[in-house]
Amino acid sequence: MSGKLYQGGSGQMPMYMTDSIPQSKYADLLAVIEELGKDIKPTYAGSRSASDRLKRGILHARALVRECLIETERSARS
Repeated sequence: MSGKLYQGGSGQMPMYMTDSIPQSKYADLLAVIEELGKDIKPTYAGSRSASDRLKRGILHARALVRECLIETERSARS
């Protein structure tokens, strides 16, 4: 994780981006999903910090999915 934060409606969330190069929302979503996978096993082992990161990551992924759908609908119309 790069330490960058995403200012969402429910507070700050890690962006899970490794580059400072702007990416598409879809690429951002793929990066978030990849990072989510790293927190699943520690969450099952009882890690509270991994559980919290997983919850924030899921919220971030949900927001990105919404944005990707909007982007897809816009491009389909044009």
